[in-house]
Amino acid sequence: MKISIIGCGAFAIAISTAIVKANSNIKISMWTKFNSEKEELLKFRENKRVLPGVKVSEDINITTDLQECIKNSQIIFLAIPTIAVREVSKEIANYITKEQIICIATKGIENITNKYMSQIVEEEIKSDKICILSGPSFAIEVAIGTEIGFVLASKCDNDVINTVKSSIESDTLLVTVSNDIIGVQLGAAIKNVFAIFSGMLDGMNKSDSTKAAMLSDLIKDYKKIILSLGGNIETIFSYAGIGDMLLTCMSDKSRNYTFGRYIGEGLNVDEALNSMNTKTVEGLYTITSIYELLKIKNIKVNSIFLLYDMLYNNKKVDNILLEINKGEI
Repeated sequence: MKISIIGCGAFAIAISTAIVKANSNIKISMWTKFNSEKEELLKFRENKRVLPGVKVSEDINITTDLQECIKNSQIIFLAIPTIAVREVSKEIANYITKEQIICIATKGIENITNKYMSQIVEEEIKSDKICILSGPSFAIEVAIGTEIGFVLASKCDNDVINTVKSSIESDTLLVTVSNDIIGVQLGAAIKNVFAIFSGMLDGMNKSDSTKAAMLSDLIKDYKKIILSLGGNIETIFSYAGIGDMLLTCMSDKSRNYTFGRYIGEGLNVDEALNSMNTKTVEGLYTITSIYELLKIKNIKVNSIFLLYDMLYNNKKVDNILLEINKGEI
C-alpha cells in the first residue's frame, strides 16, 4: 500500500512517523509546496523549525511534485494549514482517481465562506470518499509514540473506514469511528478558540479556581455550539470533543493557549503573533467563522461574542468569568 501525506509540517511528519512505526510494509510519499522545505528534509531528515528532534524515515519520499506524490496511493492525508486547503484541493482534483480515499487531518473553518474542510474538499475534488481525523494530540506526542486516541469520522462504507483505520492504528494509537462529520470538525475548531481564553487567564495571573470555573462555562458553551450547528451529543464526549478541548485548553504546548497568554499579558494581536514568530494561530481566525455562523442562526454564546470583541474590537475586560456569565446566572 502507498499513502500520500500532503504537507510536511509538524502533524504531517507526526502522522508519517506513526504510520512507519505501525506498518513497515506501507510506502509513504510526502508533499511540500516549498523547495526549501524539501531540501532541508532531504538533507537533515528533520523539520527543525516545527518539529525538532523528530527524524523523518529515509524510506519516506519527499517531493514538491503533487502528481508524483499522490500517484497510485490508496489514501491521501491532508495535513496542511486551513487557509491552504482549497488551493491544494483544486490542484489535487487534477490528478486524483475515484478510488483514492481522502483523510482530512486539518482542523479549522474557512474564513470567507465559513465552510468546513470536508465541504471544501467535496466542492473542489468531487470525491465521495472523505474521512476526518481528529482527537487530543500534539504532534510531538504522536511522533514519539505516546498513547493517543483519535476519532475517524466518515459517512463512507466500512471498507473505506477500515482501510484508513488500519493504516494508522497501532498499540499506542487508538482509533474510534463516528459518522458525525460536522460535529467532529466543529469540535476541532472550537477548542482552538477556547484555548485562547484559557491562555488569557494564565497571562492575567488568575487563580486555578478561576480557570476551573471558566473551563466549566466553556464546556457548557462548547456543547451548545456543537448541538446548535448540527453536531451530535456523542461527539462532545468523545476524543474529538471534550478530550481535544481539555488538551488544548490546559497545555502551554498549544499555540492557541500561548497566543492567549500573550494577550492576557497585555499584548495586542500583532504583538502576540510577533512574539510567537508565527502567523498561524488557528483559533484567531476560526473565531470569526464561529461568530458569523452563530449570528446567522441567531444563537447567542457569550464566550464567543466576548472573545471576538476582545480580539477584534479592542474590548478590555478584567473579570472574564463575570462577563461570560452576564445574563446567564
